[in-house]
Amino acid sequence: MNVRMIGGILLTISMAALAGSGMAQNGAQGQQAQGSEPVTIPLAPGTAINASLVGTVDSEKSKPGDEVNAIVTESVVYQRSVLLPKGSRISGHVVRTGNDSDGTASAVFVEFDRAVLKGGQEAALNAGIQALAPAAATPTIPSRERYEENRMAGLSNRQSERVGTDGMVLPSNYTLPHRMTNDTPAQKIEGGLDRKGMFTPDSKGAFEKSGLKVFTPMSEGSHGTVLVSKAAVHLENGTHLLIVVQPPAGQ
Repeated sequence: MNVRMIGGILLTISMAALAGSGMAQNGAQGQQAQGSEPVTIPLAPGTAINASLVGTVDSEKSKPGDEVNAIVTESVVYQRSVLLPKGSRISGHVVRTGNDSDGTASAVFVEFDRAVLKGGQEAALNAGIQALAPAAATPTIPSRERYEENRMAGLSNRQSERVGTDGMVLPSNYTLPHRMTNDTPAQKIEGGLDRKGMFTPDSKGAFEKSGLKVFTPMSEGSHGTVLVSKAAVHLENGTHLLIVVQPPAGQ
């Protein structure tokens, strides 16, 4: 995936000491890493990361503070340099859960705050979920290359338009209303999911998750994603995620 560099969010990687019981060489390497200068990786707000959910997120079982993890399924690359390798872990937590007064709608607020590389280095991150689909979701496009060719040619993506769910964007301080109504403005599914389970970078919304709405703001200082459903919100292990880097606070 090519990353469009606009402005930037700097992911500051702290080189954590390598702990090793009885391993002097590893201990020395850890001390050297601690003393080295921080490494920075520029990821622009709006950078999309394909990932797969590890474990589950459930509005009836998850509690504030519960860890949420996803594994990067495709390296983020810029000018042939790998910024975020495949296999890295994106980690965050459940901020809060809730229901409306009638018990007819549920919500989960999730945010991602760090990336953990294969070597154990951690990078600060501010990100939310831009699109999602069940692990066994049906592809909506044959390939991302063909999708991009059609998009550049100004053709509509008929295959993704036929998906009947919708997505929404609201501020990150969104709270579940006293009662859910049907007149809330909705955003159609955008983008597509290919045969490899990868989203196009412009994908938005909940694919094949009827009634689930994805609220992911991109305003300054925004954090995370609110997922709202008329039924319980449930994301299974292996759920396809498109995680988007949000603007850092104060930028």
